Amino acid sequence: MTEVAIIGAGVAGTALALALDRHGIPCRIYEARAEGFDVLASGVSITPNGCRVLDALGVLPRIASRSYKVSAMTYKNARDETTDVSIVGSEARYGYATHRMYRKALFDELKAVLAERGVCTEYGARFERVVRESADEGVVFEVSGGRAVRAALLVGADGIWSSVRQYVAPGVLPEYVGTVCAYGHVPTASVRWPSEAYERYGTIQGRPGSLFFSPEVADGSDLMIGKQFVYPARDRAGWEALEADKEQLAAFYREGYEDWGPTAQSLIDQVCAHKDGILLWPYHRIPKMERWSSTMGRVMIVGDAAHAMPPSSGQGVNQALEDAYSLALLLSKTLPNMAPVSDRLNPALNLWRAWRQDRIDAVFAMTNATNLKRLPEEERQKQLANGKANDKVDPLKDEEWRKWMFQPDIEGEVDRWVQPRC
Repeated sequence: MTEVAIIGAGVAGTALALALDRHGIPCRIYEARAEGFDVLASGVSITPNGCRVLDALGVLPRIASRSYKVSAMTYKNARDETTDVSIVGSEARYGYATHRMYRKALFDELKAVLAERGVCTEYGARFERVVRESADEGVVFEVSGGRAVRAALLVGADGIWSSVRQYVAPGVLPEYVGTVCAYGHVPTASVRWPSEAYERYGTIQGRPGSLFFSPEVADGSDLMIGKQFVYPARDRAGWEALEADKEQLAAFYREGYEDWGPTAQSLIDQVCAHKDGILLWPYHRIPKMERWSSTMGRVMIVGDAAHAMPPSSGQGVNQALEDAYSLALLLSKTLPNMAPVSDRLNPALNLWRAWRQDRIDAVFAMTNATNLKRLPEEERQKQLANGKANDKVDPLKDEEWRKWMFQPDIEGEVDRWVQPRC
C-alpha cells in the first residue's frame, strides 16, 4: 500500500494531491463536506513563492488571466499623500508579480486540474479517528460511519479546526489574537478616487486606524475594502451573531468617520451602502508545536492545521502551497524506501518541520508589523509605549528578506535533508 490519504479538500489538500501526482505517488482526498461546498467569499494574494508552486503544478497559467497583478502595496495618509510603499512582488526581481483573485476562482482551478489528472476526491467522508499506525500496515483510520480505510500515510489538510491535529498534537487549539477584520466588496468605479492614477492596491492610515483595499478580479472592477479592530473573544455562536448584525459591522467602519479624508470616507460610504455583504473574520493562530507528525511518522499535518495565521499575513495560502510542494518532494525521495520508517522518514520530517517553522516564524514577524500599522493611532501608540510592539521592524523593507521569502530553494532544502540518508 503506497497510497497517501489526504484529509481535507481545501487549497492545501488539493495542492498536495497535485504535487504528489506530479511525482507519481498515488493519493486520495477525503472531504467531510458535500461536493460543491461553499468557499470563503474572500480574495487571496498569491505572492511570488506561491506563484512558483502553482506554476510547477500547472495551475498558474490557468489563473493568470483572472488575477489582478501587483508589485507593491501603497500606504497613504488621510490627506491621500503617499507615506510608504512595500514591495510584494516583481517579475524582474522574483520571477512573479503578486496575483490577487477570489479564493473560489483559485479553488475551482485546483479542482479542475485534479479531475483532469484523475485524482479522486471522496465527498461526505468525514475523518473520525486514527485506529492504528504501524510499519507493516501503514495507517488505518475511520471516516464517516466507522468505515475503515488503510493508507501508507495520512496527511491532515483539514484546516484550522483540524481533527487530525488532535492525533498528532492532542489539546492544541486555535488561539484568538484579539483582532477581527470586517470586509466587504464594492464596484471599484463607485468610489470617488482623487485620480485615475490613484493606487487601487493600498492602505489608508489615519487616526481611526486603517482601511485596506484590493481589487479581486483581473480588470480591477471589484474591490475588497477591509478594516481591522480590537475586539473581545466570543464563542462561535457569538461571532456568527456579530457577523449577522450588518448595522453593527457598518458602524465599525464608520467609527472616526469625521477624521478621515474624502477618499477614505468614500470607501466607507460605499462599503456601508453594500452592508449586507460585509463579512467578519476573527483572527486566530495555531501555537507553535514541536511536531507536525506522529511519533511513527505515518500521520502528519499541513497548512492551517499546522500553522494557521491571521489573513493580514498575506501568506496563509502561500505557506500552505509551500507545505504541499515541499512535503510531496520529500515523500518522493523517501517513500520508495520507507522501511524502516524511523530511520529515514522521521528524521527528514523533523528537518522539514524545522525549515517550515523558520519561515512561519518570519511570516508572523511580518504580520505583527502589518497589524501594528492597521491599529488606530491611540492603540498603536499604547502598544509602542508598553513594549508590546516595535514600529522599527518591518521585514518587507529588507530586500534580502524578500528574496528569502519570495524565492525559497525548496529543491535544495529537500536534497539537504534526504541525501545524507540515502
